[in-house]
Amino acid sequence: MAKGLPTSLSYIKNTQKPLKFHEDGTFKILHLTDIHEVDPEMDDDENPQIPVKKSLETIHVIETLVERTQPDLVVFGGDNISGFWEEFTYDYMYKTIKKIIAPIEKRNIPLAICFGNHDSEGEETHPFKRRENQICIYAEYDNFRSSMNDEDITGCANCSIPVYSADGKKISWNIFCVDSNDYIRDENHRMVKGAGYGYIHPDQIEWYEKKSAELKAQNGGEHVPAILFQHIPVLQEFDMMKDVPETDENSIEYRGRHIALDEKYVLDGVMRENPCPPKEHREQFESWKKTGNLVAAFFGHDHTNTFVTELDGIKLIQSLGAGYHTYGLERGGRLITLKENSKDFDTETLSVEKITDIPVG
Repeated sequence: MAKGLPTSLSYIKNTQKPLKFHEDGTFKILHLTDIHEVDPEMDDDENPQIPVKKSLETIHVIETLVERTQPDLVVFGGDNISGFWEEFTYDYMYKTIKKIIAPIEKRNIPLAICFGNHDSEGEETHPFKRRENQICIYAEYDNFRSSMNDEDITGCANCSIPVYSADGKKISWNIFCVDSNDYIRDENHRMVKGAGYGYIHPDQIEWYEKKSAELKAQNGGEHVPAILFQHIPVLQEFDMMKDVPETDENSIEYRGRHIALDEKYVLDGVMRENPCPPKEHREQFESWKKTGNLVAAFFGHDHTNTFVTELDGIKLIQSLGAGYHTYGLERGGRLITLKENSKDFDTETLSVEKITDIPVG
């Protein structure tokens, strides 16, 4: 656990211009998740053109969507690199992170990140892969808006990012980026086989509730509407499922059942694969309900899902995966347009056509 910005850098966060709404009352966010980039030189595939094409396609997705949407903020949603690759050296890791930042950096667009379960998965044998080392690379970009951690809490890159009104006089919306961690680990930080994915820890929930209360107090006792980004979805996504016949066109086989999203929760998009949240731990969503400021949470992790749902007044939204070094049916991202002086927002899934003959899958 570490707090604040990387101290080895001269970068000082308060020298940046605050994020603000435009005069037309909009603020656009591009969510790019599951980029999963690796350097093509690391891939020992018998056809060397395949990893080259995968990287070309992945960077094309980032370039295309940044150019198409002209966002006010880009959020990388985790699994930004595939840290499980044994071939990674620090130099490869550095070069890979720099490569996925480049389309944003050359346009000087603010960037924030979440980490996923794969970014630093190999750190047991390659300690340089630690999230704290990776965030130092991201923070070399002067318009990087995440912090190491806002407080000394579990994980890395847990941070709160305010978006001010067009006149700059108040915080109109707040953005939380949360580290959903990677896997269940023992006291020696080794993965516990079969225990499942990581989860949000009590100190992270306490930080979120504390920060939300501070914002409410600063806003005259009224909640500042908030959205949240993290990689791994919440277990409550299964509360929106129903059992269906195997012949149902939306049926997905999951642990001996055939399930589909219950239409009464669905606002848009589709479920093409079962969600993969932690096996236990429902506390985070309950905290959101109790705190009362969260309008929507955006997740990655499940690369092919694009659904927009609403449960207990909170929208739970899955974004399409962006990278070609991993599975997926199509590649793209999600545009989110916040509205000033409102708890409303617009969102849409964006896909990008391939530019090479690389197979999709």
